Amino acid sequence: MQKYNLNQNQFSDLINLENKVFLPLKNFVDEGEFKKILYKEKFKSNFFPFPIFFGIKFNSYKKLKNAKAIKFTYKTKDIAIANKINFYTIDKNIFGKKVYGARYFKNPYFQKFKKENYIFLSFKLKKVFKKNLNHRYFLSPKKFSQIKKKKKIKSLSSFHTRNVPHAAHQWIHEYLIKNYKNLLIQPLVGQYKRTEYRDNTIINLNKIAASAYRNQKNKILVVPFFSYPRYGGPKEAALHAIVRKNFGCTQFWVGRDHAGYKNFFRKYASSKYCKKNQKKIGLQIVAKEEPYYCKICKEINNNCKHLKIKKNIVLISGHKIRKLIKKKSFIPKYLMSKTISKKLNRSSLIN
Repeated sequence: MQKYNLNQNQFSDLINLENKVFLPLKNFVDEGEFKKILYKEKFKSNFFPFPIFFGIKFNSYKKLKNAKAIKFTYKTKDIAIANKINFYTIDKNIFGKKVYGARYFKNPYFQKFKKENYIFLSFKLKKVFKKNLNHRYFLSPKKFSQIKKKKKIKSLSSFHTRNVPHAAHQWIHEYLIKNYKNLLIQPLVGQYKRTEYRDNTIINLNKIAASAYRNQKNKILVVPFFSYPRYGGPKEAALHAIVRKNFGCTQFWVGRDHAGYKNFFRKYASSKYCKKNQKKIGLQIVAKEEPYYCKICKEINNNCKHLKIKKNIVLISGHKIRKLIKKKSFIPKYLMSKTISKKLNRSSLIN
């Protein structure tokens, strides 16, 4: 039996598939499913915008191409045994164009996709070593539903982030709490790109932010989403919405550049796409104008009367704050609350 050591992305996809995070998808896609998702945005008869695939590099293919069974390992631990193995190819340029649009070749995830996926494979899991298929930052929808039941939560809005909370995030938190009462803050962990925040920093500081909102009327939860950025803009945003539906959420905030990369996608492209497919996704998409700091109002807002004069407005972004951290510069409180910023330094970022 051949062995294959999963990388972190493959491991996180596997643990999510096995625990029904990506329902209706339960397994890595085969060739037909991959193409149907690309061309029709469907898995079987269900809306599904982004394929969850298993690809390998050429050197791995040479070792595995004649294997009848494969033992998957991760960090020396046995994870699963797969059989009924089938290799297939996908036109990578079609994948890029369908997911990322006409300028797909400039998207960093497409370049990574092209480099790391010489060929794809589908398989059946003959055996799963469930004790090893876990991660300290993973919580399944099934276990989360038990928490919801215990706390008597029925409706639950949700917010996705891959950052520590800045002032615009906290404005969104408060908007969701005011309008929908309960809130799940679900930070993405498992990313390892340089200059991104460390997982424990993201989780701990979102918990600190959440503690400021808790009272007898509102229930605020912070549960990590163990995955990775695909920089897929609209289609990845819709995938994130499906994930929150599977966690039992009833509303999901989609921001100005949800799952984007710099200015690769058009502003609000993700929210427009998710709104368009809201019924197919199966939960309410909440999409509002981007929060900003108004120098005249001296507060965070998203539609004040001073918006039309650019000099009155300060846009807030995680990138801007990370630059200040790297320079060891002061972070003004209109960008981030002092409670959060005082916990940050250069060691908070991945080197």
